[in-house]
Amino acid sequence: MTRDISFGYLMIPYQLLDVAGPMDILFNVTATTVTNYLAILPTIPKNAGSRAPNVTFHHIGPSMSPVPLTGNYHGQPTCTVDDCPKLDYLLIGGPDPKYATELPEPMKKFIIERSKEVKTIFTTCTGGLVLAATGLLDNIEATTNHACVPFGQQMAPNVKWTQQPQWVVAKGHNGCDYWTAAGATAGMDMMAHWIEQEFGRDLLNVSTLALEYQPRDINAKPLEYMNGRGEIVRV
Repeated sequence: MTRDISFGYLMIPYQLLDVAGPMDILFNVTATTVTNYLAILPTIPKNAGSRAPNVTFHHIGPSMSPVPLTGNYHGQPTCTVDDCPKLDYLLIGGPDPKYATELPEPMKKFIIERSKEVKTIFTTCTGGLVLAATGLLDNIEATTNHACVPFGQQMAPNVKWTQQPQWVVAKGHNGCDYWTAAGATAGMDMMAHWIEQEFGRDLLNVSTLALEYQPRDINAKPLEYMNGRGEIVRV
């Protein structure tokens, strides 16, 4: 049975790859994308489409004004914190750490409210600091860009910060899961792991094949993957 998923991305001034990387890995396993790939790419696993989800992507801003991201790129929100539809998942990319210390109240309120609704909040890089600024990570193990863990310890001392794994999976006090990743590519690896866990290796192979991307495990060790020629590359 095809799952319908509503996936939100918080439009704050984030590092572009923090969101674009995990989002593209997910986009490549959506039902529409897999169907298109099956028609033109002979190396795509033929059984991959059976579990491909229908995903609606929401980019949530404080308003509908474009948000400045890295590289002088401006991202256009598709909705605002006031009119965002119901979400199943939320991802927060990493801004300048100072943004987390001055987190705007509408963003803080939105994250707290949606933590009661979504199954999982994912963070990449200093997005972990943003989530910590809401108080939702108090007394919970989490990570952020590993270079920023000392900053996090000062900013949010009640969080159980760790620098060791590439990402941390923890259960929140309200039942929401928190997946917090280190830097941008760690966020991509985290998303690849989640996709394999939720939808299976054959579907993840579609994304690694299309991107020529080799995921790593939670300890940053390269994993077996399918390359663009449809070959399984073993490690």
